[in-house]
Amino acid sequence: MLKPYYETGHDLHVANYVAYLHTDKKLYEDEAHKTQAKKDDVEKAFKLGRLMIVDGAKTYLPIALLAAGVVVYDGTTATTCTVAAE
Repeated sequence: MLKPYYETGHDLHVANYVAYLHTDKKLYEDEAHKTQAKKDDVEKAFKLGRLMIVDGAKTYLPIALLAAGVVVYDGTTATTCTVAAE
């Protein structure tokens, strides 16, 4: 059986978690690209199926979770978006 991931009171009414992709291929928590996204936060949002990646005018749903981060695909190119280790 697959491992279940449950909603908690903290994320019960959260529709999506948004991370911002910068030109350095790193994910950030804020649109100003000041705070890099943490691995645990990105992994949790991905496993809940609620992670969205915003890159300027494009919005992606990640297709794979890797040790370094997540992979997004724009129809022609797959890009690995890295996260802060902690």
